Amino acid sequence: MTAMVHTHASKAIVNEVKDYLKAISPEQDVVSTSAVRSRLRKKFPHCGLSDSGLAEVIGREAVEQGFSIHFDS
Repeated sequence: MTAMVHTHASKAIVNEVKDYLKAISPEQDVVSTSAVRSRLRKKFPHCGLSDSGLAEVIGREAVEQGFSIHFDS
């Protein structure tokens, strides 16, 4: 079985971001992109998205759920 390389934000990646955001404390109003990106890289090692591409997905989902975003490296 060959590994699938994600070159766009697959539904699995978006769902993982949503799950992460649901799990953090409601008092936490800022999301760090590097923390989520690290988690995504571990879970999806063959993801073809760049760090900035992942940050865009994370940012979009975070804003939709009412979070502020800290775009860090």
